[in-house]
Amino acid sequence: MIGTLIRCIECNEVINMTEWDYSPHYAWYEGEIKEQDSNDRQDFLQRHESHKTEELIPLTPPISDKPYAEPLKISYFEATNGKRRFLIKRWRSKIDDPYTYESIDGCIALTNGKVRAQTEAIKKQMKAENNSAISEEKLNCFVKAIQKEVENLDPDTLAVSAEGETPLISYYQLGSDCVDRILTRCQDSFDRHELKLLRDFVIEHNEYDDVMTLVAKKEFTIKKEAQKDEIPRAVRPAQHISRSNP
Repeated sequence: MIGTLIRCIECNEVINMTEWDYSPHYAWYEGEIKEQDSNDRQDFLQRHESHKTEELIPLTPPISDKPYAEPLKISYFEATNGKRRFLIKRWRSKIDDPYTYESIDGCIALTNGKVRAQTEAIKKQMKAENNSAISEEKLNCFVKAIQKEVENLDPDTLAVSAEGETPLISYYQLGSDCVDRILTRCQDSFDRHELKLLRDFVIEHNEYDDVMTLVAKKEFTIKKEAQKDEIPRAVRPAQHISRSNP
């Protein structure tokens, strides 16, 4: 959860202030669960009590090559003070630790990967639904027609239907034109009844992350050249940090 990002201008340290900073922690002690008071802001506030600070506004969602459910992953996102961009690194060493945020040099560079068909999943699902209605040879022909269509598809021209287990994985729906071209390639190998089975199969399984959707995995790198673009966003001016509770 990204709350209010505060950066110390003098030390370049960053803290993410949220409504949970003063929530109690719980620990198992002498056979009982004990409630412990906590203040996740205290150390930061003490270190920077007399320093000038500024608010940063996130520009991108956190990105990582690890699954969303991985609690100890390192992730990165970009933020701005209204004048320049900052690359923020977020991590924690233990699952019960608050996240640590650090401003580092560089920017996020994303590269789209090629889309691919879920060929093995298509075969498995088709066999489960149609038994022997379509032979193995014809099924392979159908899959090759899909692969031929996918070869030159650009992910930027496709509609995202679902996100994968990491922010880098996306699923895409086949457009109606793509479906028509796939079935056209199959006309010489399938009869009319089989073509209808194929069309119904594609339509039924072309949503969310189902077997007829396409998959692409982006790659990201951290470019070391700092980005200092002007960002026309309203942010709070430099201020002295306060230690008072909300």
